[in-house]
Amino acid sequence: MSNLKKYDFDITVTDNTYAGELALPYVTAAILGAETISKGRCRLMEGIQSKAVISNLTTTDTIQAGGTSNCAFNDGADLTLTEQVVTLNDLKVQEEICRASIFGSWISAQGAMQRNGDIPVEFTDFLMSAVALRTGNSLESLLWAADSGSVWGLGWLSNDGVIDNDGIDASAMKDFVEAQVGATAWDATNILSKMDATFDAAAGIPGILLKPGCGFYMSYEAYAFFLQAQAQQNTGAGYNQDLSASTYLGYPVYPTAGIPNTVDVMVFTYPENLVVAANSYTPDTQARLIPTYAYDGSDNVRVSMQFAVGCNVAVPGDGVVCFNFS
Repeated sequence: MSNLKKYDFDITVTDNTYAGELALPYVTAAILGAETISKGRCRLMEGIQSKAVISNLTTTDTIQAGGTSNCAFNDGADLTLTEQVVTLNDLKVQEEICRASIFGSWISAQGAMQRNGDIPVEFTDFLMSAVALRTGNSLESLLWAADSGSVWGLGWLSNDGVIDNDGIDASAMKDFVEAQVGATAWDATNILSKMDATFDAAAGIPGILLKPGCGFYMSYEAYAFFLQAQAQQNTGAGYNQDLSASTYLGYPVYPTAGIPNTVDVMVFTYPENLVVAANSYTPDTQARLIPTYAYDGSDNVRVSMQFAVGCNVAVPGDGVVCFNFS
């Protein structure tokens, strides 16, 4: 007989609503579950209500000839203030979970925690954390590709869930420099040529190569091709490198879960240019756990969360998208 059928129904889930600061641990866990956010590969702005305005001062050549031949001021046209707006998307999580299906995972986690000397996590917290983790994975995809179901607005590489020519042209990165590559599928034999093309395009963008953290963002499949290519050239540590430590031409290479393995696309930019805004730390967030089993005779609980997130780029031209744009 399976031990999973012997779980204790005395472990109850109370009907709790967490709003504002009380919802923060659960909402924050959901937001930070997105890989690009959790690993610091973007700029996270919290406490935003509806929209966030990012101001940037761009300059051209502010130096002029000196001496008696030029005593006047410039007309100010060399300094330009630009703005980018990050609009938040209202999001909900409404999941129904059977207590029996997650009880085994909770028991396993309890045993591990007790062996480590940590205080066991309550069943309620475990349920909320499990849903938050799944939510973070979904959020990562929305940040990069958006979706076609009107849940999300602007994404970094698309606005409709499909990363293609039209999607990129309507994305937050629509003004990035385009590194045009052919239609040949990416693999270990050609990935370095794609990265070289991307870097060459980035070299023409003033100042971008000096930005902290500037590097290559690519899918995990493309990253695996990169490691294979490095190993074949004996220029890297081989196939078993740390996923967070690889570089190319002196710049970090970021494997990115939000970029699908099915799409041959690469981005070169820096973390401060990828902006995520969220309404965490505001009264508008909510997390709720509803013990429906107590009312309808089932063994289910429901988890509900309400929060808002959006993304954009800070400087529209500070980046390169490598893709087959033909």
